[in-house]
Amino acid sequence: MNKLGMITILVLLLGMLVPGWVLGQEQTAIVVTVASDWSSGAHSVIDVEPEGGPRGVQNSLLATISDISVDAFGDCFYRIEKFGAASSHNVTKFAIDAPDTVIWQYSTEGSESGSNPIDLVFVNATKAYLLRYGSTIAWIINPSTTSEAGFKTGELDLSAYADSDGIPEMTGGVIAGGKLFILFQRLDRNDRNNSWSPTNDTLVGVFDTASDTEIAQITVPVENPQTIQYLAANSTIYVAGAGSYGFAPFGGIATIDPSAYTSSLLIGGQPYGGISGVAAVSATKGYFIGYGSWQNNTLYSFDPSAGTPTPTAVTGFGGVNLGGMQNGVYVDQNNMLWICNQGDSQVDILDTTTDTVDESIDTVFNPVAVVFVTGEAGDAGDDNNQDEDPLNFCFINTLR
Repeated sequence: MNKLGMITILVLLLGMLVPGWVLGQEQTAIVVTVASDWSSGAHSVIDVEPEGGPRGVQNSLLATISDISVDAFGDCFYRIEKFGAASSHNVTKFAIDAPDTVIWQYSTEGSESGSNPIDLVFVNATKAYLLRYGSTIAWIINPSTTSEAGFKTGELDLSAYADSDGIPEMTGGVIAGGKLFILFQRLDRNDRNNSWSPTNDTLVGVFDTASDTEIAQITVPVENPQTIQYLAANSTIYVAGAGSYGFAPFGGIATIDPSAYTSSLLIGGQPYGGISGVAAVSATKGYFIGYGSWQNNTLYSFDPSAGTPTPTAVTGFGGVNLGGMQNGVYVDQNNMLWICNQGDSQVDILDTTTDTVDESIDTVFNPVAVVFVTGEAGDAGDDNNQDEDPLNFCFINTLR
């Protein structure tokens, strides 16, 4: 074999074995959106490049219910229909080259009802954890399956984390060092007079991803947690808690050491109200959303490396209706922070070096969550390119 032939084979192998961002492929944002009256939802596909814009956008793809979220793995994304309709409680897989063409859609109910799926946490191409907010059982699934029979491959029994209502409210998870960290809200559903009060300890369960056995249980000093994010740059997990949205002292941001299994409070909830989302950009730069009142939020920046950070309100993002940041995947490959500005039905893309808006993208409906996939978006309605890459394994998005 000549040198050209060997080089060709190496390039093909790299294309199959190395994530797209390493090879300089494009990155695309997937944004799930909901109507202002919560009557319906959809998703938008937005180009990450070019910086400064104009970025291409496709809006209102594949209408569905309003209680939705999204996760990503390589060049595939997974839209989660959570609760509120007969057609909900399922996961739908798409590839970015055909962003409105369903690859598969599988129920998350099993033998029970009200599973309310909330998050997918990926280990690799063939293993992910499906967190089910309304259940005591998390599913282990195969995202690469081609049949519903091959979708669910195992379970994690998490009933030990439940509070008095019998449900632990698993709400998010991350992978760090070969371990799965699952966040539990543990809201008391029996206390309906106090809107499911956050009166129980927030817990994080740690599991070995090879054996699916429990390693540790961590108590976290914030209540009503909304977000969990792992930042590899400083080997730290961040948990944001809303408390009772400003009326209890136990909202804030806590850190977890993923090796020592210890947790400490980094930022208290007051005077920032309930903290509904956090995005750690680097070891020295992070953001969170503080809750003032209904549709009255403020975006703050802070230095995660400071012993006692002093958050600063970001100019232009005070007293506005902000959403998202629940899953911590809001920073693109250019270190731009994608902000769900629900007051203006748009995504504001913030340059994190200057804290100025690089571009605002109209999403028609209100944006509620953002993830990033590797690859360039195909045109909606054009599925002619679905089979161009039969060896597409949907590699893991390392921003997750």
